[in-house]
Amino acid sequence: MTVTDARGRPDHRAPAFVRDRLTTTAYGGLAVYAYLLYALGPLLPLLRRDLHLSYAMMSLHSTAFAAGAMLTNLFFRRIRRRLDHRPLFWSALVALAVGALLLATGLSAAATIGAAAVGGVGGSLLQTTALAVLAEHHGAHDSLRARALVEANAAASVSALTAPLVISGLEGAGASWTWCLLVPALAAGAMYLAFRNEPLQPRVAPAAVAADAGEHARLPIVFWLRATLCGSVVGFEFCLAYYASPQLTNSAGLTVGQSAAALALFYGGELAGRLAGSRLTADSRPGRTAPVLVAAALAVAAGGFLMLWLAASPWPALLGLALSGLGVANLFPLTLSLAVSAAPGRTDQATARVQLLVSTCIMLAPLLLGALSDRLGVRSAFGLAGCLLPLAALLLATQRRHAAAVRQHQGTVAQQPATDASSGVTTHVDRR
Repeated sequence: MTVTDARGRPDHRAPAFVRDRLTTTAYGGLAVYAYLLYALGPLLPLLRRDLHLSYAMMSLHSTAFAAGAMLTNLFFRRIRRRLDHRPLFWSALVALAVGALLLATGLSAAATIGAAAVGGVGGSLLQTTALAVLAEHHGAHDSLRARALVEANAAASVSALTAPLVISGLEGAGASWTWCLLVPALAAGAMYLAFRNEPLQPRVAPAAVAADAGEHARLPIVFWLRATLCGSVVGFEFCLAYYASPQLTNSAGLTVGQSAAALALFYGGELAGRLAGSRLTADSRPGRTAPVLVAAALAVAAGGFLMLWLAASPWPALLGLALSGLGVANLFPLTLSLAVSAAPGRTDQATARVQLLVSTCIMLAPLLLGALSDRLGVRSAFGLAGCLLPLAALLLATQRRHAAAVRQHQGTVAQQPATDASSGVTTHVDRR
């Protein structure tokens, strides 16, 4: 049935966006995950200092975190067939908290790398489950799904902004930075007390139900282009998250503690960008609006990155860091929404595949930067992270051309006159 407005014309506006308990629970889980994920950026240089690690060894922690995430997403569909969203969500939250506590108490690189892997398994399972729940629950309209994902990342940005402030505050007070890793356990306990009875059963959009029979079909090419785009922008984001602090120390003259605190500007830029993104996506059509927003965000991120990379004094570098955060803020949720929209009815499968590519990029990009930093210096290696932005722009243009070609083909097929057999109309036959 087509909904019409007061004048009898088709009404294509999205229904109202509702933040119910399920939405709030998913937002909260993503916020806890983001705290630990983004704490690694300012935390790892301090861990390197305390354990006397090389840059490559420091990067192995982020690699282990991402490897745990890759392992989870490889088997997510099998796990999902056996368990509902609710037990997956809470067990993942517990694993994340345990990984954080092990990271705080580890006394050697082997112990802390193992702890990072545990946190990666729990964090990835938590993120994939929460994003799949949100994408399904708000999947009745593309703009609702995009808004839910952007708002989820805005909630994550709040906790991401908190992480460097907590770490720098502990350092300034003369306390150990390891106390910051108690936060995920405390937050998990508080969430369980508040939301333990939430069944986490999303509404399933009618279109998704109709397409469910094609769950085992191949995902289309446009999905893989958009998923690779999502992976490339996230790889760039985590190059900044993990190596902006060493870049500020080596090129802008800040101390290790000051550089860790300065990452709050990056996360603050992300928060501002995601709050603005929530408004921009409220009444948008992601199939058309999202590519424009992604292109604009890539331009802002590129400008901020160049300022950060080329700056030789603190203030231009700090401004570039904030602009970089503003630019990358909505790249992940918008490109994820684009990818999921290319696989209707297969939200769990599409989300897991995107997360697998994202985890691969998070694993490889900082590790490569760490190895190159030991050989070429931080500044030269950091400049190579900027190569991910032209790659993302190329993928964006390619997927737009491919999607346009698919729409044109579908329109041509739809306009072809139906034959008597396919139309269901029986031609009159003169039997006289």
